[in-house]
Amino acid sequence: MVRSVTGRDLGDEAAVPGRVYGGRSAEERHTARRAALVEAGFELYGTAGYRAVTIERICSQARLATRNFYEHFRDQEALLRAVYDRTIAEATASVLAALEAAGDDPWARVQQGVSAFVHTMLDDARRARIVCLQVVGVSDDLERHRRQVLHTFADLLANEARRTADAGFIPRRRSYHVGALALVGGVNELLVDWLHADDPLPLDRLVAEIAQLFLAAAAGPPDRRFLADPED
Repeated sequence: MVRSVTGRDLGDEAAVPGRVYGGRSAEERHTARRAALVEAGFELYGTAGYRAVTIERICSQARLATRNFYEHFRDQEALLRAVYDRTIAEATASVLAALEAAGDDPWARVQQGVSAFVHTMLDDARRARIVCLQVVGVSDDLERHRRQVLHTFADLLANEARRTADAGFIPRRRSYHVGALALVGGVNELLVDWLHADDPLPLDRLVAEIAQLFLAAAAGPPDRRFLADPED
């Protein structure tokens, strides 16, 4: 259990609802403790790894008592999911901001969107380790959640492809989701490979390679007979 310099358990002030302590209300302290636990999980899961970390170590990193952990999370898997969701939200916000800044040029949108995602994930590789490695195979529930996130990113790509087709830059299709999901899975595997590589590609080179894949997939094959969707 973590104690302050006075010998008091850190977080004890929560026992008095509504009390202002250290200039913060009970609600503010509650929010701050949860944020500290998520940040501790991000650091430890992104470095040591999920299976190598205990709740006691998380609380020590967060400078909180163990009981504070259970005020916010039922177990470590719940914390891992919160860390994962925060990381995905950061990546999504970065991509959407890049798309907004790119304007209507479809090729600029591809390049800047890919760059935003890759740099968000790999400039601080803890993000990629959590998203691509640590959440995989933890439980059926977390795996379903992870699959849903992959499909959400595929929907984002499919919407971009539809927008580009509507502008007349690429052939129109009934659905773009299958191809988009394949690209999302491919990018995920490239990030995994980068994390494990002894001599990983420079990020600008990786961005260029992924952007080229996206552009090639969007353009489709040169023989237009292969552009039509198959019959159901």
